[in-house]
Amino acid sequence: MDYIKDLEKLLKTDVLVEVNENIKELETNLEKKKNSKELKDELKYMKEVKKYFDDVLLDIENETITQEQASDILEGLEDMRTDNQEI
Repeated sequence: MDYIKDLEKLLKTDVLVEVNENIKELETNLEKKKNSKELKDELKYMKEVKKYFDDVLLDIENETITQEQASDILEGLEDMRTDNQEI
């Protein structure tokens, strides 16, 4: 199984799409409630998440990520998805 290709596909077609949508939504909401510390913190967090996954894609492109690292990230994403579905 090629975890790196699976991870790249998941990031490009699902994870980063959702992260970008969340960032846009938070920015829109922040325009309405400019002084919301909670929204500012959430936006900052989502931008950090986006940067992390952008960096992972760079590592994939530069071939500096191992199958084991890709597998670990995929497991983490699966755990997050499971946690979100339980809510």
